[in-house]
Amino acid sequence: MSATPADLPPECVIDLDHHSADFNRNEIEATAELRRQCPVAWNTRYDGFWFATSYSAVAQIAKDGDTFAHKYERNAPDGIDYYGEGGIPRQDGIPALGIGEVDGPYHLELRRSLNPFFSPQAVDRLRPFAEQCVAWFLDQKIADGEMDIVLDLASPVPAILTMKMMGLPYDDWEIWSDLFHFLIAYPEDHEESQRAAALMPEMAGKLMAFAAERRAAPRDDVTSHILQLELEGKPLDDLQVLNVLMNLIGGGVDTTTSLTSWTLLHLAQQPELRQQLIDHPELYPTAADEFLRYTSVNQLLSRTVTRDVELDGHQLKRNDRVLISWLGANHDEGEFDRPDELVLDRSPNRHLAFGLGPHRCIGSHLARAMFEVIVRGVLERMPDYELKSDDVQAYMGNPSMTGIVSMPVTFTPGQPSGVPRPF
Repeated sequence: MSATPADLPPECVIDLDHHSADFNRNEIEATAELRRQCPVAWNTRYDGFWFATSYSAVAQIAKDGDTFAHKYERNAPDGIDYYGEGGIPRQDGIPALGIGEVDGPYHLELRRSLNPFFSPQAVDRLRPFAEQCVAWFLDQKIADGEMDIVLDLASPVPAILTMKMMGLPYDDWEIWSDLFHFLIAYPEDHEESQRAAALMPEMAGKLMAFAAERRAAPRDDVTSHILQLELEGKPLDDLQVLNVLMNLIGGGVDTTTSLTSWTLLHLAQQPELRQQLIDHPELYPTAADEFLRYTSVNQLLSRTVTRDVELDGHQLKRNDRVLISWLGANHDEGEFDRPDELVLDRSPNRHLAFGLGPHRCIGSHLARAMFEVIVRGVLERMPDYELKSDDVQAYMGNPSMTGIVSMPVTFTPGQPSGVPRPF
């Protein structure tokens, strides 16, 4: 256990279980209280770590990847026990998370090589396919007057798009989607989480078998590209390939689903915002950033301190662990006017939902485009949708991520568009 740093004022020493159900239900309020009390506090839980909740502290950490390391490497040769970004405590058995939990030249080369697949131009080329997918999935339910907006739309569309980008068989979209949703949405001891964890080795084997096929016969997809890469003068080994592919699939099938699900929930609960977006579709770009800020799908991530450094007046030591709250930073009243309100035309909006610095989210352009395609599809074809129940089940298994498991809605039935199945 790490000793509590000396000379900290009492209000900066906390005993908070960020894995508790109460914290998960009230994370905006909890991080706001911490920010007022001590923006960078020492939490005595889980062997001790710093907890940063203010915009300025989180931004400083995010921009300085050399001092606040992302990588996961236990008992490294330099004497630092790199904890990774997977949260505190780190779940047993989680490998390094591909592009996320590496630093230095390897990370920069890997990211640079993948950028063309996620550029604005590449996203524009994918948009017509995404629009066809939204239309097709809505067609399956539009005449019924009811659907589960998560399971029938917000989950399938990003998963199908991920399969297309990776070159994976479309028939497996639901398996991959459920695998990551259930691992993140439920606690480790929940039967759905255990079922997903038990399936992981089989899907990893299936993914590597697919990679072997692509290695033998490359195509124009992300998987083939990764297999042909040489980083730091050598090709990726099998474990590196698996980690990168898993990281890209997980990010593709879950984060955009969570963003659009939370957006559609808030628009159902605040009909004046829904009508504003219907009447002013030119607001989609700023609305996307506002929902990104407000929901902050990636809510908490951890870092390892590589050298002694000052943060918000405190002295952090080499090998300390830090937990950063993107959600807290994005609701900091010192940075945002009316931070706890959704303002669809908010500008400027320097939110940190995509991170900052060398590890800023590589899929930011894709996320914004998918937001517009899915939300616009719903508001154009079922603008009067209503929640069947206000008791919507949110993710409760992982304080680092947020999302919605299921969201049944009703609406005035409509006519199918007749778009052919695009996948």
